[in-house]
Amino acid sequence: MKPSDTILESAGEAYGYAKAYVEQQVEYAKLDLVERISIAISTAVSTVVVSLLFLMVLGFLSLAGGFFLAQKLGSAGKAFLIIGGIYAVLAIFALLFRRVLITNPILSRIIKIFFE
Repeated sequence: MKPSDTILESAGEAYGYAKAYVEQQVEYAKLDLVERISIAISTAVSTVVVSLLFLMVLGFLSLAGGFFLAQKLGSAGKAFLIIGGIYAVLAIFALLFRRVLITNPILSRIIKIFFE
């Protein structure tokens, strides 16, 4: 066997190892991406479910508060107007501070999931 054959054989082995390494790295990157996406989706779905349940509880508490105020004020219209006013104030507050209260926490959570 000539020295040039040995060098070519070694180069071929090195190429094979490099190719296998690159393929494994690509496969690892795919698996990592799938894991991060699935964590993000499951977090989003669980957040939606918890939020919907919270809204149901909030709705029933609002009705209970409205009926309680109706008994105290003697007028259902005034009672539910007060409850509606409270929600209007909360909505304005959330609108004014949406970046701090909503946008930034969601973005930081998503970034944390993808870059952990």
